[in-house]
Amino acid sequence: MLATSAAPFPLALLLALPFTADAAGWLPAEGAGVCSVTDVDFSDALHGFAAGAFNCGLVTADGGLTWTEIDVVPQQGQSLLFGHAADADTFYAARQSLYRSIDRGATWVELPALGAAGGGSVFDMHFADAQHWVAIKGGQIHVTDDGGDSWTLAFPGKFNINFDELHAPDANILYATGGIIRSSGELGSVLRSDDAGATWTLLTFTHGKINAADFLSADHGIVSTQNQGMFETLDGGQTWTRIGDTPGDTPLLDLRHRGTHWYAASYGGCLYESFDLARTWQTGYCDPSERALATLSVRGGAVVAAGNDGLVLFEDRILHADFESP
Repeated sequence: MLATSAAPFPLALLLALPFTADAAGWLPAEGAGVCSVTDVDFSDALHGFAAGAFNCGLVTADGGLTWTEIDVVPQQGQSLLFGHAADADTFYAARQSLYRSIDRGATWVELPALGAAGGGSVFDMHFADAQHWVAIKGGQIHVTDDGGDSWTLAFPGKFNINFDELHAPDANILYATGGIIRSSGELGSVLRSDDAGATWTLLTFTHGKINAADFLSADHGIVSTQNQGMFETLDGGQTWTRIGDTPGDTPLLDLRHRGTHWYAASYGGCLYESFDLARTWQTGYCDPSERALATLSVRGGAVVAAGNDGLVLFEDRILHADFESP
C-alpha cells in the first residue's frame, strides 16, 4: 500500500494517482460564476472545458478545482448543449450548429455542414478520432469521416423516437439512448450500432424515458429512467432487468463509471456514488440550494460534476494527505 505523506504535492502529480474505492469528498469549485453548465469534458488530467446556457463557458487548467469564465460563440445567441475538449487549446461546442475554438475559447468558428444537415439541436457527439465523428441532431444521427466538412445521415428521424446521449463502449459498438414524454405517457429509445455509427438498429425498451445511461462493455449497460427506476442489460440491449430505484427517488441527469466506481448527477442537486453496479448508493454531496447537477466528466484526473447557476464540484479525494492507492 502506497500512501502520500502529509507534505503538499503538486496537483499534476496528485491527479495522476489512482483512486481508492470509498466515497469521495467533494469541493465546490471556484470561478464558475453563475454559468449553468450543460456539458463538461477534459482532454487530460488538468485541462477541461464546460459549455452552458446563454453562451456561457468555463475553462480550467488545474483539473477542475478552479475555473475561468469565457463566452462561447458569443456571436450566436443560444444555449449550448454539447462541449468537448479535444486538447488543452481545442474545444468544440454545439447547439443548432457545431463550433470550434483553437485558442482556448478566445475565438470561435462555425463548422457549418452539421448545422445544414437537418433541423433540431445537436445533443451529443462522439469523436472516434480526428476525422470520424458521430452526432445526434434532432431525432437523427449523422456521421462524418472528414472532420466535419461533410455529414452522412445514418439514422433518419422516426415518430416518437428521440435520444440525447451517445455511448461508445468500444471502437465499433455505439449506443444512443433517450426518449420522450407526452401527455399519453413516456417512451424510451435505445439504438445500437455495430459498425462505428454507420448503421443503427432500434432496440425494444418498454420502461419509460431514459434520462441517463452508461455502458461497461459492448453488451453490458445500465440506464436510469424518468419514473421507473434503473435497468441493466447484459446482452447488448436485447433484454432489460430492473435493478432498483434511482438514488434519492429523483431523476438522474447523468450517469458515469470509472472502474467499479459509479457516479450519478441528479436533478435535485445531489451527487451519488455506488460501488456495486448501481444497486446501492451513497450520497456524496447535496447542494444546499438544490441547484440541479446536469453533467459529469470522468475523463480527466478528478471526477467533475457541473450544473445550474455556477455549481461545479471537484472530487477532492486526491488532495487528502492520507490518500492511499488500492
